[in-house]
Amino acid sequence: MRNKKYIVIAIILFINTIGAIGQTKTKEELVSNFVKSVFFENKSAKFVADNYMYFEPINNSKYSMNDRIKILNKHLKKIKKEKTTFVDASNFFILPYKDYKDAKVTFTKSTQDIFILISRKNPVMYFYLVDDRILSFDYILKGDEAFFINY
Repeated sequence: MRNKKYIVIAIILFINTIGAIGQTKTKEELVSNFVKSVFFENKSAKFVADNYMYFEPINNSKYSMNDRIKILNKHLKKIKKEKTTFVDASNFFILPYKDYKDAKVTFTKSTQDIFILISRKNPVMYFYLVDDRILSFDYILKGDEAFFINY
């Protein structure tokens, strides 16, 4: 009886491990799925927030998570309006910042966690990731350097 208990536990652990392996996605896949959700599938800001975004903790109780999602929604509408014509559903891919060798924006942050959406051989958007989630996909330029905007 005791051996059966251990066998059942081992089987459950094995099944959970297999399931976790199947769910693991690369950072490039995460960003690619974000692009599909925003530009081609018209997913809601709440869906995007729940599945792709990383929200830094803030000490300001003035902004609830719903307020932050509303801000995110405004940014999503902005990028869809500005970038949709540049994103080709059949011709886009995601590259780590370091792997793109042509002209690109210079960032102040370490570029290790920055990824670029390339479409029609041109950089369209930049993504800054934290903990395998997107912290930001929008930036501002100050002089020759760019700074990511967080939500």
